[in-house]
Amino acid sequence: MTYTLSVFTMPTQVRCDRVPPAHESQWGALDLRVLQEDDLPLDPRSWCRADVGAWVSRRGGLPERFPMNGKALCLMSRDMFASRVPNKGFELHQDFRRRLAKALALQDFIEKMSKN
Repeated sequence: MTYTLSVFTMPTQVRCDRVPPAHESQWGALDLRVLQEDDLPLDPRSWCRADVGAWVSRRGGLPERFPMNGKALCLMSRDMFASRVPNKGFELHQDFRRRLAKALALQDFIEKMSKN
């Protein structure tokens, strides 16, 4: 088997709309809606049973297999997801953990910024 390594040319300057212009000394208000992936609350720990059901059904699972809120999902292992949704359990678990990690990182960022 032969592998080919592709070389990509990286731009020397990249424009990032999230970085405040040099003439501004502070960030403006942050609109958290840009971080949302769908209509569910950004932090899965705050999901109600209806939110959990909507999330599960959008990913091919049966909502009735998850009669719980987001805090209860936090207690579930990867195998527990897989036992409830055999074909998609690992994907559900991975998506939930990714969303939770994003919410925790955002919470940490906000706490650090509010101390300044």
